[in-house]
Amino acid sequence: MFIITETLKADKIPAGKEEELFKQHAAWFTRHFEEGDFLLVGPYTDRKMAGIMLSPVASREALEDVLREDVYYADGMAEYEVRSFTAAKIAANFADFAGK
Repeated sequence: MFIITETLKADKIPAGKEEELFKQHAAWFTRHFEEGDFLLVGPYTDRKMAGIMLSPVASREALEDVLREDVYYADGMAEYEVRSFTAAKIAANFADFAGK
């Protein structure tokens, strides 16, 4: 399992393209969520222009392939911190926290 923190670099995002790029980014993470590459996706509430993704993909290489498809990956518009971990316990009601 992997936990990914993505932080956008405001100075790298072309002026006037913010909304268009975010729409492409949202389509990317939605597609990969629906395909099962992400189990959880959401923005930080205490940090602007940053969010988290939880991924069960089989390898770091497979995850890198997914991340490379993100519109923000190009031209270094975002920084991705990727950490590998083992899910030792998962709450049965985990889905109850969607949107909270």
